[in-house]
Parts: sequence; structure tokens; C-alpha cells
Amino acid sequence: MHSAVLARWLAACASSRPVRCVVVLGGGRLADEIRALHTRWGFEEARAHEFAIAAMAINAGVAAALEPALVDFTRRLPPGESGALWRPEGACEWLDVPASWAATSDSLAVALGCALDAEAVCLVKSPPAAEFPAGDAAACAAAGFVDAHLPRLLTECTVPVHAVSRDAVDEFIAARATGALPGRRLYVTPATSTR
Repeated sequence: MHSAVLARWLAACASSRPVRCVVVLGGGRLADEIRALHTRWGFEEARAHEFAIAAMAINAGVAAALEPALVDFTRRLPPGESGALWRPEGACEWLDVPASWAATSDSLAVALGCALDAEAVCLVKSPPAAEFPAGDAAACAAAGFVDAHLPRLLTECTVPVHAVSRDAVDEFIAARATGALPGRRLYVTPATSTR
């Protein structure tokens, strides 16, 4: 939300062709403040989760003001080909993610992608691509690169998930023009069977 490239990302998603983009914004610093308040006051984690989703909705409102070409929706994707912007409401129980800090906007975006039968999900992450951990989702979660629920979600959801650096907006634009998806694919390593 505070990056100089935010407006370029929003514009790229608004005009992305040949595939329609759906933008899901994280809670950013607002969610960090909610986490701090939760730690300080110890209210129910499910409430903190709902407050963090409200932070995502606030950031979506800011994005809508910055890029009016993105069409807002809460649950049902509106018809058309223009880019869309998800403005979540309530606790989003319909996405079936844990109401805890284990599931952040990473898992919410992937769960939404599954619910919308998306072609793919692209997680835009702050670090430069050279600093990305290996594509194994469990290792990425252990490193704090993605949330703790994402590896489990990837075992249930077949939508491909890629991670791309926020600095790679030009790579994203070029890839979308050809129908490809940039960045590193996140995967789940099958559990080793024991006998």
C-alpha cells in the first residue's frame, strides 16, 4: 500500500488482457496494528481475523479510489472483462479458511481464486525475487514468506499459485500479454509415506 509501484500494479490489473485480473489487497500496516492490539489486549483471535479482513476492505477502498477502472465486488464476480477488485465483507466464512492469524490475505486470495475457478493466483510479495525462498509452500511458510495455512490450502486447491516480487510489474505486464504467469510457482511436496 505504501509502495511507489502500487498505482502501476493496479493499472496493469485493470487493463490486463487476454485474462481478467481480480485484485486482492492485504491488510498491510493496518493489519499489523490489529495484530499488535490483539497481542496487547488478548481479545479473541477470530475477532482479530475479522478486523484484519476489514483492513483489507479499507485498502481495497483506497485502491478503488486510485484505479476507478477496477470493478468492486464482495462475493459474486460481476460480468465483463475489466479488472475487478475484491472488497471483502465480514469474516468471509464462505471461503472456509481458519479465523486466525494462520490465514492472512495469502490464503484468502488463494481461497477466493479457488471459489472463482481462477486460471491462477499470483501473490505479489515485497522482497526482491532473488530473496524468495524455494517454491516449496511449507518452507515458504516456515520462512514467513507466506502464511501458515497456505501449504494446507494448496493440497486442497488445484489453482496454480505463483509468487512475484512487487518490483516485477513490467514482468507481470509482459507475461499477461502472452497469457503466461510470472514469478515462482509455489508447490506442496507430497508427504513421504512411512512403513
